[in-house]
Amino acid sequence: FNGWLVSRFRIQPIVATLVLFIAGRGIAQVMTNGNLQTFRVPQFQWIGLARPLGIPAQVIIMAVLVAAAAWALHRTVFGRSILAVGGNEKASELAGIAVARIKLAVYAISGLCAGLAGLVVIAINSSSDANLVGLGMELDAIAAVAVGGTLLSGGKATIIGTLLGALTIQLVRYTLLANGVPDAAALVVKAAIIAFAVWLQQQHRV
Repeated sequence: FNGWLVSRFRIQPIVATLVLFIAGRGIAQVMTNGNLQTFRVPQFQWIGLARPLGIPAQVIIMAVLVAAAAWALHRTVFGRSILAVGGNEKASELAGIAVARIKLAVYAISGLCAGLAGLVVIAINSSSDANLVGLGMELDAIAAVAVGGTLLSGGKATIIGTLLGALTIQLVRYTLLANGVPDAAALVVKAAIIAFAVWLQQQHRV
């Protein structure tokens, strides 16, 4: 639906994302009456608690997705089309790329991955609170992408870099927590990291 808003009605991506983010959380709160929901389904909890060969299941899921995304982005026509559309949408249209379809596909894949991440978080906690689940993750995602070297203006992306960026952001967060810095204050640090990463990108382009 997000991709449809962006490609069909040409709504700014950040606006469409925020609108659906607010709407989605509101719908979840209405459906659950704002109450904590608990789950005790072993098959579902497996993705959050299982450790096949001593490796957490969510790490395996992440590794598979990262490998698939890196391969698709750099080894397929679809991946090249994504980079082209991100770099110059008008030129991509002139080159014959179905820009609207590419956007729809990218947003659909992004939504699928976000949904999977949400399921993993719920499975780990065996519960879900519509008021809190996923809160602040959008900032983590932006920070991971920026720190990882992907241009927020589009045209250049690195999956491995984004993975390293995500690990860096989490390392910073847990380091701050270990030193007694409250999680709320860590948001300020994340915002500063994003601003600094974007500034570095601008300096590099200049």
